[in-house]
Amino acid sequence: RLTAGLCPALTEEVLSKLHKSGIRNITDFLLKDVEALATESSVSYKDLQSIRRIIHAHYAAFAVSGDCMLSEVVQTAVVISTGNTNLDSLLGGGLMTGEVMEVCGGWGTGKTSLCVNLAVHAALKLRMNVLYIDPLASINALRLAPVIEALSEDLQVVEQALARIEAVIPSDIWSVFQALELLRQPYFSVRKKDVEQWNVSDSRPVSTIRKTKLVIVDSLPSILMPLLGGRQKQGWGIINELAAVLKSLASEQQAAVVVVNNVVQANFNSVKNRGHNSESNWKPALGRFWAHVPHIRLFLEKDFSSSTPQNSEDGPLTPMDINVSIWKSTRLKSQTTKISIFSAL
Repeated sequence: RLTAGLCPALTEEVLSKLHKSGIRNITDFLLKDVEALATESSVSYKDLQSIRRIIHAHYAAFAVSGDCMLSEVVQTAVVISTGNTNLDSLLGGGLMTGEVMEVCGGWGTGKTSLCVNLAVHAALKLRMNVLYIDPLASINALRLAPVIEALSEDLQVVEQALARIEAVIPSDIWSVFQALELLRQPYFSVRKKDVEQWNVSDSRPVSTIRKTKLVIVDSLPSILMPLLGGRQKQGWGIINELAAVLKSLASEQQAAVVVVNNVVQANFNSVKNRGHNSESNWKPALGRFWAHVPHIRLFLEKDFSSSTPQNSEDGPLTPMDINVSIWKSTRLKSQTTKISIFSAL
């Protein structure tokens, strides 16, 4: 609000005249034409211009050109390799920091296995910290270790990679919000004995090893669907809040965010379903309130053209084939590719 003394020209007398003209706060003052206000309030045009310049200097944002914003994004953005050549090619190089990518598909199509492979590659090969939010409690060291061992035979390297994956099992949506706040922390805290075993030559505190660059939420429907049934209306607001948190964290922290969603049958004669992939009988779950959130949406289907051998408990892991399609993207064209990943289940 306007207060006397903000600048030499804004005296008590001038403030009183402005109040009589209906100017109560800074917004009212800036929206009012200076010449019209000078006539209505009997305040000199010169004084009003002086007040306006001071207000602009104190409260207005600095103008930034589009070229400067683009240059900043290009310099700060990082492409995180997925570890799969075909998937990297489909995504234009890999996971882009600052973006939210959704992985959707039916039951048993490899959504969780893909997320595990992304987390393992980031932790093992890229030495990145990963935040894995797992409401279904489907991921643990026993399931992660075989995938890591399939990529590395060094036991010490396996232990290091496991320590970089921070698995969180939230009980409800509020626990998810709390877990996402971990991303705002500069670094993960790591046990001191792990650092000593790794022989890390770093004089910094133990908690300043590496910043998080990859966040995975597997899966959203398991925690959001209970809020959307019956006459509950707050669920839609919570979805919007979660969307805002995920996008802001991805942008502010320059992290890549991957979320898992289910699919439901689509009726393409309905107006609500226009714009979805008409070649498929499925559409993403969570409805139209969530449809706009991901920058990229991938659809997963099992590839039945090739026979994938079953994994035995004692034998080494064998890859599974999955068809991955781009359903939505703000920068990529729709296309499909086949990838091979290790099953984590």
